[in-house]
Order: sequence, then C-alpha cells, then structure tokens
Amino acid sequence: MNFPIIQKTYQFECTRCGNCCSGEQQVNLNPYDLYKMAVYKGYNHTRELFENNIVHLVQAQNNAWIPQIKFKSIKRKKRQSFCPFLINELDEHDKLLGLCSLHPDKKPLICAMAPAGRIQDFKNNSEEYIFVKPAADCPGVDIQKENKLSDLILSKKKELDYEKRFLKMLDALDQHYLAPEFYYKSFYSFSTCKIFENILQEIELLQAKHTHLQ
Repeated sequence: MNFPIIQKTYQFECTRCGNCCSGEQQVNLNPYDLYKMAVYKGYNHTRELFENNIVHLVQAQNNAWIPQIKFKSIKRKKRQSFCPFLINELDEHDKLLGLCSLHPDKKPLICAMAPAGRIQDFKNNSEEYIFVKPAADCPGVDIQKENKLSDLILSKKKELDYEKRFLKMLDALDQHYLAPEFYYKSFYSFSTCKIFENILQEIELLQAKHTHLQ
C-alpha cells in the first residue's frame, strides 16, 4: 500500500476511541517494548510475557519471527477482541473506552509513534516517515491539529535508535529462514534485571558472531 510521506508536519489528535486497540489490529513489538512491558508487569524475565499469553511470535514478510501482543476476547452482545493493556471500561453502549494502561512511558513504540510509521532502508542507509491510520475508522485523522515530526522523533529518539539496531540485525538475517525458536532465544528472551543498553549490546555481539558463521 502507498502511504503519504510525512515531510515536516502531520494533522492528527488521538480521541481515545480505542479502535486501534481492539478488533483485528496487530501490535508488533521490538525487544525494548518487551523489556518495558515486563518491567510494568513486575516480571524478572521477558519469557513470562510469552508464558502468560500476553505476547506471541508471528512471522513477518521477510520471514523473521517477531513478537506481537496477543489480543484477548470477551463476549457480551457480540465477541470483542482487545489489547490486554487496554483498560476495559465499557460505556452504556458496550463500547470500549480506549485508555491504555501502558501510557505514556511503557507503551509500545509503534503505538507511541502513531500515526507516524517509519520505513528503514538499510541498503541505502535511509529512512522516511509515513502517515498510517492507527485504525481504518480512526476519528483522530480528521482533526486538524498540527504536529511536528521533529518533535515526535526527538521525544522517542532513544527508542527509535534501539529499534533501528534491532531491525538492522533482522535485516542481516534476511532470507535465512530460521526457526521461531532461534529468534525467541536470540532476541526476545532475557532478564529485566539488567540495563537494556547492556542487553542490546549482548544481543548484537551474538548476532554478529552468528551472521559471520553464516
């Protein structure tokens, strides 16, 4: 799909409708997202996110296996699926109120950046930001509130750097068709008792050795 490229500003304001946190939405994660979530839940290890069915692995288009939030389901008048971190308050019309329990500091980067999506091109060492509706029926995209892309990038600079380093490692493994267990052990299973920067450095060293052996 073709999405508009964000140059300097974009028009958007979140209305807390919850549409991007429910239904068939997919929330992909990076290792730092797992770290933040595990800390929020009081877990000493990210494997507890998988063991408690909060997160599972899915295969991306480049054949890599990436973590994704596993949505829960409730059945009232009709079955509804929603993010487990969504505060499940229903109004008188059985509509979920879109309040995120991870907001603002523990929420996934993809959620914090919305509606700005980032495209990385490691071959050309370039990146661009595109405007992606958080949900097909997102009312926030119709609100004429101007946002500066530079402000958003600056506010998430550390996390964007962590994700870029992670994606670069995945890119180096492109077309290797490795099993999900490899990705789980290599990228997504670690203790939260360390500083994340140290964790990421350890992952990078291991992946550099693996790529060299390939």
